[in-house]
Amino acid sequence: MKILILGAGQVGSTLAKYLCSDDDNDITIVDQKEEMLTPLQRHLDIKTVIGYGAYPSVLEKAGIKSMDVVIAVMRSDERNMVACRMAHTLYNVKKKIARIRTTEYLLRPEIFSNEALPIDFLITPENLITEYIQGIVEQPGASQVFDFENGLVQLVETRAFIGTPIVNRPVKELHEHMPDVKIRIVSLYRNEKAIPAKSDTIIREGDQVYFLAKKDHISRALKEFRRAENTYQKIFIAGGGSIGINVAKLLEDTHNIRIIELSEDRAKYLSEKLNNTLVLQGNASDEDLLKEEGIENTDLFLALTDSDEVNVIVSILAKRLGAHKTIALVKRDVYAALAEQSGDVDIIVSPDQITVSGILSHLRKGDCMKVHSLQHGKAEAIEIVVHGNEKTSEVVGVQIKDLPLPEDVVVGAIVRNDELLMGSKKLVIEEGDHVLMVLMDVGKIHEVEALFLENDE
Repeated sequence: MKILILGAGQVGSTLAKYLCSDDDNDITIVDQKEEMLTPLQRHLDIKTVIGYGAYPSVLEKAGIKSMDVVIAVMRSDERNMVACRMAHTLYNVKKKIARIRTTEYLLRPEIFSNEALPIDFLITPENLITEYIQGIVEQPGASQVFDFENGLVQLVETRAFIGTPIVNRPVKELHEHMPDVKIRIVSLYRNEKAIPAKSDTIIREGDQVYFLAKKDHISRALKEFRRAENTYQKIFIAGGGSIGINVAKLLEDTHNIRIIELSEDRAKYLSEKLNNTLVLQGNASDEDLLKEEGIENTDLFLALTDSDEVNVIVSILAKRLGAHKTIALVKRDVYAALAEQSGDVDIIVSPDQITVSGILSHLRKGDCMKVHSLQHGKAEAIEIVVHGNEKTSEVVGVQIKDLPLPEDVVVGAIVRNDELLMGSKKLVIEEGDHVLMVLMDVGKIHEVEALFLENDE
């Protein structure tokens, strides 16, 4: 696939690194700043072009006439929209994806028609990140939560702790402990290495566990792996930017929310837009202020400023002052590593990884509804819809155990007519099924895509 990425910022660079690992992809990236492109060209097998990504001359230099996909992730929404307009009108590019952040535009979906602004898929990072954080808040004890089939089923990442029911016990005992809970462990990581999650696999302390379950069964399932955690009630948010205010709006009617913002003008704006949130103007690293606001009684501290450095520092400070759990929004690897090493940041949220996952679902072949990148891009969870019949499809009418899938691909569950069916070996796949799979090696994605493509009769 020939892919043109416009914008070599954090998202564009992350996307280029992810996509170029696939030998079947031919990647070109455009940016006005040479210093943004130089390290990418040095380390990746991609083409780089210096220039303004919405200019026809620059697009032609980048080879847009032969591109299958254009992904516009420049800083400006307007630039992204114009670039997609150019790609459609002048070069007839079939698939255009654009990052759009401005609410004013998003509230008018009619402007993104082929007659106006021909963008096939809109990516709104702030919304994706907000939904991601909401999932973690709703499932105390989870490190990551990923929605499938409109939230009916979720993929959850957690750690196994000593003293809990399943630690030092085989996977198969999960069903003995919770016979009425639909759950399937789809992958295990021990010392950062993937191990098969077979029925007789023993779960050890510290194992990183990914499991699929119905949303309303998650809290019970988590108790198998770690001590029960109370729901988060008192939540402290550092940073009143677009993500901070979105999270506050989403949670303020059901939780006790405090938000601290450095800018006086922004704090005033927040107080006008939020109804049940206490808005504080000040520095989130002000130890005295945090103590005054009862940081020691805080269930969850969210560091959501625009600065990686600030988010890591204030999370560490909050944890050491008594906050029960801390979550930091971190873009750059160097700060993510610092956060992990500190031991005081419980969950690191990567906005770029979340955004890339949102884009990937529109790049996969077949009817791929959701894609979630796992393990820093090494693994992937996907939701794919089955089409065809026994003549036109290689999977319709076939039992899961007989699917010619790579060894490290696990069918975790199937959603059929809004009913969740766990991926037992004898379950037969039918047309219209939503198949939920985890690929422990993302390099096997093409084999999976080819298997689920409908063939001509």
